Amino acid sequence: MNFPEKIIEGQQGKNIGLSTGLPKFDRAIDNIQKKAIYCIAAAPKVGKTTFVDFAFVLEPFLYYLQFLQLNPQTLMKVKWIYFSFEIDRVKKEIKYASYFMMKDFGVYMFMHKGVLIPISPRYLEGKLKDQDDEMIKLLPEHLEMLKTIYINRIIPMFGEYNKVGKKIKDGFIDFIEDRDNPTGLRNYIFQYAKVNGEFIFEPYKTRDETGKEVIKQRLSGYRENNPELTTIIITDHVRKLKKERNFSMKENIDKWIEYQVELRNWCKFTFVDVVHLNRSISDPQRIRQFGEVLYPTGDDVKDTGNISEEADYVITIFNPQDEKYNVKKHFGLDLCDENGNSAYPYYRSVHLVESRDTECPMHLKTNMFGNNNNFQEL
Repeated sequence: MNFPEKIIEGQQGKNIGLSTGLPKFDRAIDNIQKKAIYCIAAAPKVGKTTFVDFAFVLEPFLYYLQFLQLNPQTLMKVKWIYFSFEIDRVKKEIKYASYFMMKDFGVYMFMHKGVLIPISPRYLEGKLKDQDDEMIKLLPEHLEMLKTIYINRIIPMFGEYNKVGKKIKDGFIDFIEDRDNPTGLRNYIFQYAKVNGEFIFEPYKTRDETGKEVIKQRLSGYRENNPELTTIIITDHVRKLKKERNFSMKENIDKWIEYQVELRNWCKFTFVDVVHLNRSISDPQRIRQFGEVLYPTGDDVKDTGNISEEADYVITIFNPQDEKYNVKKHFGLDLCDENGNSAYPYYRSVHLVESRDTECPMHLKTNMFGNNNNFQEL
C-alpha cells in the first residue's frame, strides 16, 4: 500500500482498529491495529493472561460482532491464532464461559446456603465445595445459560470438537496447544498466510560458489486475499516456547520476535506476547524512591529478550498491593481504608510504557475480576 491509499483508507474508517473494551486504553493505543506487536508484561499471577483474554480476544470479538450487525455488507474479518503453553482449550473455553455469564446474562455471583458464591471456572467445573464439604452443583438456570453460551459463543469462537477432541468445525480462534519452537510456529503461520494471501517474489542476479551468475528469487511482498482481515497471534507465554538448536531462553525468545517482525512487516499480522518481568521492580531502594508512582517500565522487560525493542507497544500490569511492595497509595488512589483494610482488593494498574505511535507513559487504574475474566476502568 502506498501513501495515497493509506490516507484514503483511513478516511473511510478502515484504520479505527478493534476495541479492547477499555475506552481510556483504546485512546492510548489507537485501538488494536493490524501490523503491530504488543508486549504484555507483569510479574507471575498478576493477571497477564486475564488481561490479554479480555482486551485482545473477548472484547474485540464482541466489538466485531456488533460492527458486523451494524454493517452487514462489510468485508471486515477477525481471526485469532492462540499459542497456549499453559492452559488447554477446554479450560480456556470454560474460563470464557464465566465471562459470558456475566456479559450476556448479568450473572456473576449467587447465593448458596446463605453465602455469596462467585461465578468462576471452579464453580462451572464442579470443583467448589461449601462449608458442609459438599460439592456446589450448578443451578438449573446456570446450566441453561451455559448451553446457550456454548452454542452462541464458545462454538463460534473456538469451533466445534467431537468427543475425542478432533475439530469438526472451524471457529474464529485456532487454539494451538502443542508446544513447538520458534521455527515451528513461524512455519504454521506461513502456511496460514499462504491460505489467506499470496507471497510475492522478485528475481535478482547473484553468483554461486563457482562465480557463475545465477538468477534467484527473493520475497518482496505479500498480497492479502482480504485486506480487511485482522489476524491476531497470541503467544502465552514466550518463555514456554520449546527451544531449538542449543539456544538459551533469551536466544529462543529473540528468534521468535525476529520472526514476528518479519511476519508483521510482510503480512500485516498483529502479535500479542505475554512475558514475565525481571526482578528489578522488587528492589527495596526502587520501592522507596518511587513509592506511590511505582510501576514496571520497559527496562523491566529487557532481560527477557529484544521484545521491548521490537514491540510497537509495551504494556505492563502491576499489583501494588503485593506485600513485597507495601504500597498504600498508588497514583493518587488510596488503596486502604481508615482501618488499614484493602479498599480496592481487585485493583490492578495498567501502564503503556513504550509506544511507537502514541504518547506514553499512560497509567490506567482498573479492577481485575479473575473469576469472570473481566477488567473495568476506575
